[in-house]
Amino acid sequence: MRNQPHALGHRARWFGELYGNRYGRRRGNALIAWVLLEVRITTRMMGDNFPAAVVPPALFTGAACVHYQTSGSTTLLRVATSALLFFAFLYVFDASNQARGLEEDRINKPYRPAPAGLTTTQGLRRRFWSAMPLYTLLGWATGTLLWALLWQAVIVGLHLLSDPRFYFVVKPPAMQIGIICQTAAAWQLVAPLDRTGWTWALTTGIGYNIAMIFEDVRDMDGDRRIGRRTLPLLIGHWPVRIWFAVVLSGLPFALYILLFAPSGADVTATAVCTLVVTAMNWTVAARSLLRRNKRADRATYQLYGLAFGATLGCGLVLL
Repeated sequence: MRNQPHALGHRARWFGELYGNRYGRRRGNALIAWVLLEVRITTRMMGDNFPAAVVPPALFTGAACVHYQTSGSTTLLRVATSALLFFAFLYVFDASNQARGLEEDRINKPYRPAPAGLTTTQGLRRRFWSAMPLYTLLGWATGTLLWALLWQAVIVGLHLLSDPRFYFVVKPPAMQIGIICQTAAAWQLVAPLDRTGWTWALTTGIGYNIAMIFEDVRDMDGDRRIGRRTLPLLIGHWPVRIWFAVVLSGLPFALYILLFAPSGADVTATAVCTLVVTAMNWTVAARSLLRRNKRADRATYQLYGLAFGATLGCGLVLL
């Protein structure tokens, strides 16, 4: 009998460890499943716009580091911070946009999280409102709060308050403000905006933004379904395609005159940057005219984002 309490105690500890481990595993498995689900939702939510919204400003932050000759470790830290900041920049945009655009996405982009059944529009709204204060905090911590608040105001106006019938009037200036928020904040992560920073931010921001209306060519069926009025629906997709191709075809000349040649870089670096940017822009322009279906237009838009990124990335060798 003396050994009974010990035996019972040992058995109790054994059962406790057994069920505790199982419960711990269940909790661990649930956490892993939740993380994987959020990664899947985020990937599908942000995949379309990632090349245009996160890659270019991160490269521009790197260009600012080169311009100010920061150390290697500081450059890596600034670029990583830039990627995180613009991840949040895009997250709040896409979450709010897709929370409002379920019917459109069912037709245009059924792989997105809400039409794919990975979450609901209410779930996207919760993610949006949860991410907004985090994005504000990031803006404050990185010294880019003004640009973060301006971008948040644009998102609220465009996705929460604007009438879809007047989307073609509201969207272009909203996107112009957004792209300036991108480039200005990317440079300001390193140093205050000087003449060089403003020249690059405004030239690239305005140049690539006036071509951005091509984005709406991909979404004509869904926009028509929900009553959203965009330029391709008002004037047809061909005028928009031609405008897009003309702008991207001429843009390398403007970039060379306004940015590349005055940079003071050696002739070889200037020539290589000019050729790369010209080849990318002209390829995108040609695709917009020759490859005309939803899948091709989606790829063309993503290549357009990469061309924008390549242009800002030229600052790494020219500044």
